Formats: sequence, C-alpha cells, structure tokens
Amino acid sequence: MGRLTFAPAMDVTHACVRRRFRHASCCACADVCPAQAFSFTETGVSVDENRCIECGDCLFVCPSGAITGIAPRKRFLRGDTLVGPFTERAPGVNELLLWHAQRQVRFISIDAEQYPDWLLALARLNLALRRRGEAEWGFKLIPIGEVNIARRALMYVPREDVKACRVSPGPRELRRAFSTFSESDIALDINKCVLCGACWRSCPENAIRFENAALVVETGRCTGCGGCEAVCQHEAINVAETDGPAKNVSTPAYKAVCLTCQRQFWSFTPDEKQCPLCLRHQHGMRNPACC
Repeated sequence: MGRLTFAPAMDVTHACVRRRFRHASCCACADVCPAQAFSFTETGVSVDENRCIECGDCLFVCPSGAITGIAPRKRFLRGDTLVGPFTERAPGVNELLLWHAQRQVRFISIDAEQYPDWLLALARLNLALRRRGEAEWGFKLIPIGEVNIARRALMYVPREDVKACRVSPGPRELRRAFSTFSESDIALDINKCVLCGACWRSCPENAIRFENAALVVETGRCTGCGGCEAVCQHEAINVAETDGPAKNVSTPAYKAVCLTCQRQFWSFTPDEKQCPLCLRHQHGMRNPACC
C-alpha cells in the first residue's frame, strides 16, 4: 500500500528580507495578495494558510524568492498565443512580462467583454513592453473547438496543439529577461557613505559591490528588496521604485591609513587623514597612545 504524500505547506523562508533585517520595510507580498494572507510581525512575516487562495501573485513580486509551498498557475498556450480557459482574476504585469520573455507569447485569444480584468492587464502589459522597446501583444481569434457533424452529432476536436504550462516567477527572473531595464533605482549619497561594506555584504543580487577600488551600483541586478537600505546605519542609500533603463554607476575609492588608529580604510576622497570611526571620537578614544 502506497504512502500518502502531502504538498509542503505555504511558508516564507529566511530568505525574506524582513526576516534577515530588522528594519526592512518590504511589503510586496501583502500589497499584491487579494486574500490578505500575509501580515507582519517583529520577527518577519506571518502567513495565514486558511486565507491563501493559491493564486501565486505573491511569487511574481517577492524580491528574494522567499515564498515556498505554492506554484504559479498553469495557463494554456497555443504557439505564441495564450488561450482559454481563463481565470476570472487576471495576472499581474510581472507574470505577463515573463510569459512574453520565457514563452515568447505575443498574442491572446480572449473575449474582452467577458474578461474585463484581462483587458486592463493587457493594456498595462503593453505599456510596460513599450517602455522596454518590446513588441506589444495583440488579439488573435482562435476557436475553442471546431464542429464535426460527420456522424450527425456535435463534437469538439481535441486541442492537441494546446498545452498547459507555467512560467518561472519572480523579480530575479525579470532581471534575467530584461537586464537592460530596471524597476528599482538605488540612490547613493557619497557624502554620508563611509564604505563600511554593510550594503554590499547584504545584497544577494550583487547589485551593490566593491570591486577594483570602486563602489559599483548596478540597478539592472536590483530586485528592490531594500535590504541595503535597511542595514545602512548612515542613511546613505535609498531604494525607490522606478521604471526605466538600468544604470551602472562606479564611484572610485581611495585607500588610506588613519593617522589616529593607524588602520587602513577606504574613502571617497584621496586626502582623508582619519577613518570614519576616529572622526566620530572627538576625544581621541581610538588613539592607541591613549590605551
């Protein structure tokens, strides 16, 4: 007798930026959830499985891919065209962008009057595609079934050319598909930044990194999780939603030796004489001669 197996329960793993960083403010899952299944606590995110309708919308907006136990909805594809049956609730723009990139969909066969939510979603998709310089989706009428009266009975021809499939979800997939475009902007204030390294050590996407004696900010990699902003003690970073070409900014840094504590440090100015820690100690508390 075979053993019963159960699908894993829906969960938010420790990859969630709210579970990694106390001051993180990401609420992408809750903002998109139609069933209000997500709530926030001091330790991270709580999920009410009884509320979840398994629509999968959260999977397409979670910047760290932290949600497990559910899968994106399967949809029906014929060549380059999405066909019915359609869900009453239309997918978000992120999901449709991935159908465009991963499955090369360019058309949809749908009754716009019967599915007004889908019509609105298609309009939003085409605006997003236009901003990315991509071909917009159009309508293509594909009959659901053809009538066969050879035996004096109405029969539907099997839809052998239609397959049920899904796309791989998430902002990371969007970044791979549209690497020259960005939905996030990372503003760095070098007058506040002390090159402590917290931001680039916290970034799982390598969107902020220190390499070749320079601080590099590459928005084409950023998924908008806000982890770097949450860990910056100097309020030198701001991550904001945007919609435009990706930017790659490299700011050179200079290695120096602190005259007070004799330790090496990095600075954005070539003639800096004290490290950030010693600059904060006005009474020479870090001076080795005082110890």
